[in-house]
Amino acid sequence: MTIIKAKNRKDTEELLSSGIHKVELEWEIGSDDFFRLASYWCERGAKITKGRNHFIISLKGLAIPPND
Repeated sequence: MTIIKAKNRKDTEELLSSGIHKVELEWEIGSDDFFRLASYWCERGAKITKGRNHFIISLKGLAIPPND
């Protein structure tokens, strides 16, 4: 499965919401943003792993779009 790189928090949210299953956080993520992303996406079945240089968020199955 291809890993798509996100350059900021907005890119990360958009990619995951659009159904991309693996997103690499290719940006310096602060603790607040990390825990915000982890809380929201892990609740929806995502798994966060530490890649070689950045964190990778992986979704299994279908992505659940935000309820805005």
